[in-house]
Amino acid sequence: MNILIIDNSLAFTGAFKCALSEAMLLSDKHKFTFIIHPQSKVKANLEANSIPYHTIEMLEIRKSASIFLYPFMLLLNTYKVSRIIKKEKIDVVQMNDFYNLIGAFLKIFGYKGKLITYVRFVPSAMPGPFRKMWTFFAQKYSHRVIAVSDTVLKELPINKNTVRLYDPANLTEYISTSKTDTGTTQLLYLSNYIRGKGQDYALEAFIHAYQHNKQLRMKYTGGDMGLEKNRDFKQTLIDKVKEQGLEDVVQFADFNSNVEAEIKAADILLNFSNSESLSMTCLEAAYYGTAVIATKCGGPEEVIADKQTGLLVPVADIDAMANAILTLANNPSTRKEYAEAGKAYVRNKFSKAHFIQEFEAILAS
Repeated sequence: MNILIIDNSLAFTGAFKCALSEAMLLSDKHKFTFIIHPQSKVKANLEANSIPYHTIEMLEIRKSASIFLYPFMLLLNTYKVSRIIKKEKIDVVQMNDFYNLIGAFLKIFGYKGKLITYVRFVPSAMPGPFRKMWTFFAQKYSHRVIAVSDTVLKELPINKNTVRLYDPANLTEYISTSKTDTGTTQLLYLSNYIRGKGQDYALEAFIHAYQHNKQLRMKYTGGDMGLEKNRDFKQTLIDKVKEQGLEDVVQFADFNSNVEAEIKAADILLNFSNSESLSMTCLEAAYYGTAVIATKCGGPEEVIADKQTGLLVPVADIDAMANAILTLANNPSTRKEYAEAGKAYVRNKFSKAHFIQEFEAILAS
């Protein structure tokens, strides 16, 4: 089949990563084409994998400044996409998240092919009126609405066309060397700088834990997605580190596409988000054999088995976070046990074979 994936993110996000993984995994059976925003930073990723793409300046209704312009842009972009569909002889349109209404409008204006709509956000994290509208259009016009976790599925209205399908652990190991023993315990926070992603909680927890273990080190790795509010958030973290005199033990790095290298250089990965639909970061850390501490914010609870493959702590509970950091930092054998168990757990639960089987069944149904 000819499958068109529409993704309107501007940066390399977890949602885009999953869509790209899908295209690479199924490229021997289907032809994939992407539509992305002209300013998107993922062009190089598509080109590196020889995946064709078109660009359209998509507008999101969730940006309040554009709410009055949105209906006109939606109609214009629906027309542009319909021309691409005709040119590329598209059989399946896949919306990479449900807040983009182009897919529903294609069906309204006569598109006869299949529409698949992914829900990659926890719906309750979205504004209520918009969430209800997006969900209505997705379930009414999609062949299948795919929730990426049980956390997401539970928040969607029950509908026979709405299913849960985990994204696969479509990863490859290139680095076989073990971690260098430096006498320190390296913590990694691998996430774009967005309020709600938990970097601020992690810093507070690190400050508490560092008072009891001076061998702790912290590294933040991520981008600001070109947004001023994200740059400001990152700067507040940097200012806090300077205020505490921790410049020598807390490091800030930009986005790094070599996730495997970042994860394997760390002893513990942290994810203290307020809300996660799944958390590919936790999945990748477990896959590559690094112990994880995450919040009980939805998705991570489906990736990490508490006190078996990692540690789960309450959202915004700084004391619990600090204690979990110290528990794993002070017990290397426990870290190793969790890392090994986590590796086996995610490779089985998020297998590529299961995803391929389920996705092919959706296409064939």
